[in-house]
Amino acid sequence: MTSYKKGYQFEREVFRLFQSAGYYVIRSAGSHGLFDLVAVKDGLVFGIQCKYNNHLKSHEKTAMINAYHTYGIIPVYIYRMKRKPIQIVCLLNGKVITDKEVIKLPEICRDKALNRIIKLNGHD
Repeated sequence: MTSYKKGYQFEREVFRLFQSAGYYVIRSAGSHGLFDLVAVKDGLVFGIQCKYNNHLKSHEKTAMINAYHTYGIIPVYIYRMKRKPIQIVCLLNGKVITDKEVIKLPEICRDKALNRIIKLNGHD
């Protein structure tokens, strides 16, 4: 199987994981944007970068953090190394959660997200 196909299948797996946890999920066709998926739950927007057998490059991480500062999109990095479980990392606080805890992601990121929303709306 090609690496593109493995990556595509991994994105679909993550899509279904978030959808089954009650998120509204959109896939970026062709994955040419900053985020592979955008997931919304409890009024919070998560930008998700999926990597299968690969690591997030520093410029990708920086761009994801910048999207948070500019737009309030919470950056999430999800990866799986061969034959290992999925790792989900909220880049705001570095917290690593399992696929079973994905339902708690809004709760985990809420404080930082709300602080950013307040700043984006001009209420320091």
